[in-house]
Amino acid sequence: MLLAVILIWGANWVNMKVGLYYTTPLNYLFQRFFFSSFMIAPFLLFAKNGFKRAPKVYANVVILCIIYAFSVTFLMIGLEHESAGISSVVTFTQPLFVFALSAIFLRNEITKVRVIGVLIGFGGIAMIYIEKIGGLEYTTMSIVFLLASAFLWAVTIVHYKIISDKVHPYWISFFQVAIGSIIVYPFAFWTGGVVFVSDLPYIFSLVYVTVLSTVVAFFLWFYLLRSEDAAKVSSSSLMIPVVALVSGNLLLGEMINFSQMVGVMMVLTGVYLVNRRD
Repeated sequence: MLLAVILIWGANWVNMKVGLYYTTPLNYLFQRFFFSSFMIAPFLLFAKNGFKRAPKVYANVVILCIIYAFSVTFLMIGLEHESAGISSVVTFTQPLFVFALSAIFLRNEITKVRVIGVLIGFGGIAMIYIEKIGGLEYTTMSIVFLLASAFLWAVTIVHYKIISDKVHPYWISFFQVAIGSIIVYPFAFWTGGVVFVSDLPYIFSLVYVTVLSTVVAFFLWFYLLRSEDAAKVSSSSLMIPVVALVSGNLLLGEMINFSQMVGVMMVLTGVYLVNRRD
């Protein structure tokens, strides 16, 4: 189950990058959310009693969905101006944020090794962008969007862990994409319009991101999240950037320089230290 998530999400970075060659980030994201909601809806029949109907639960679900929508929005904007491999590395710093948030809200253990891991991980981010930091080019802003995405994704992980006994993963997955499509639509319309692209590579990209990445992988992710410690579940992300870097190099010809390679190794080391078993 864990291996499937790693492979699907790892290859998905190249897939999304290809999709962005044909349309705007928010148009792509809206269509991903919109079609995914129809894909997930039939599964709700298997979880009829998986949603505790209470005002507080409703409020928590809506808040989680709003945060998720902005997390993926920032991801798509950052990805448009960065390589697939580097984007995956920066975004999957989310375990570092999960550790900090889990310590505060879930009272998970804080150790010196984990703190060192966080420092090494974010030091790696600085190494990756050391040649761009301080520059005026728009691509420098990719780090801001991608780190914001990572942080908000970590918030959704911890938030869902808190309410996981009240809401079934099918319902959360459905609400995330259904409410997400409503939130993203006006922004997509404003930034270039909502247009379906008929080119075959785009259609393949949309099918992949809808069926495999959004539906299949997220179902597996939520099941893992419900049964394990939030910080330990997030360790599954350790190998996803590796898959993304390799697939980006093989399929898109993406290259990284020495400082970026050092940064990647520092990020992966930091994530490992944060999530390793003591």
